[in-house]
Amino acid sequence: MVKLSTIEYAFKDDNEINKYCDADYKDASINKLVLSIYDKLLEHEEYGTCKFVELIIDNELIGFFFCFKHLLVSFGINKKYRNKETLTKVFNIIKNEFNSDFECYMWERNTRAINWLKKCGMAEDICHMKNVKKLKFSICH
Repeated sequence: MVKLSTIEYAFKDDNEINKYCDADYKDASINKLVLSIYDKLLEHEEYGTCKFVELIIDNELIGFFFCFKHLLVSFGINKKYRNKETLTKVFNIIKNEFNSDFECYMWERNTRAINWLKKCGMAEDICHMKNVKKLKFSICH
């Protein structure tokens, strides 16, 4: 079940998020952006079995990710946990959730997340959507 409070926590105090999000929300408040993410995740649930995972590391909630089939739809990590060690653990949790190849589509302006996903072993793939980058993780890479 998608938890609004967890999404709110993931983006709390991230005053730069507007530089990276959907351009339609570049001038929106964090609260409005969070509500749009929440609504989009609820819409995904209408199409089939999805999974909302609260990221808990060392008994602390640090963020979330949301997946649908072989697709990493969304994720967010509270800014105080965005360090190399924790982010490595986060990607391993995500990778283990899929236990197979998976994809992620990101707004091309979200360079922060795209660069992190690439560092974790995801590679850009052909994408035919405007302003969007497709990243793919292959288990056998």
